[in-house]
Amino acid sequence: MICKLTNMVHIFLFVLFSLGLNAQDSIATVVNVPTELVEARNGLDYSGDIIEKNKEEEKEEKKSFNNNLDFNFSDFAGIVLMVLLVGVVFSILYFMLGKENVFKPKSSKIKDLNLKSIEQIEENLEDHDVAYYLKQAVTGQQYRIAIRLHYLLIIKELSEKKLIKWKRDKTNKNYLIETSSYAFSASFKKSTNIFEKVWYGERNVDEHDFKVIQGQFTALNEEINRLAI
Repeated sequence: MICKLTNMVHIFLFVLFSLGLNAQDSIATVVNVPTELVEARNGLDYSGDIIEKNKEEEKEEKKSFNNNLDFNFSDFAGIVLMVLLVGVVFSILYFMLGKENVFKPKSSKIKDLNLKSIEQIEENLEDHDVAYYLKQAVTGQQYRIAIRLHYLLIIKELSEKKLIKWKRDKTNKNYLIETSSYAFSASFKKSTNIFEKVWYGERNVDEHDFKVIQGQFTALNEEINRLAI
């Protein structure tokens, strides 16, 4: 029994010793590098290649950064230039048209002429094309409305030529006082009286009456234009 155990121990030790030898041979095989190759490697200096590689990488990074910086600066400069151009255009419009005209919404065309629409035109007299509505009223044979529009056209013309200061709440009497020193004051007073009799007196006006009154208003317009020249 003891002999068998002793033999097994010997066999185990022999196997273990054999494995150890094979492992050493494998390690020796891996580690065993030719002497010539080792000497050749020892003679080479890789530090220069590493430095050059690092320099190239640094150049590429700087180039990429500069390109991004130039692109971003171009975008920023374009935005600033656009803002400046918009500011210049707005300033020109502001000084040419005035604050009220720049911020005030544009009046839309009125299709149907009646008492309500005439009041809308008079509320924003300077924004409406009164001559357009006058022609529309004459074409539609709305002569009474046409007379009021023609009188409003005279008021608008006086305002544009700085001969009166137009305001919605002013009366015709106020305008007569403002124009009393001008050569056309008598004609303006006569036209005002005709307008008030027709409009506030609710007189019916036919085509013949309208042509007579239109002749008076047209003569007044000519006097105003001569004075403005």
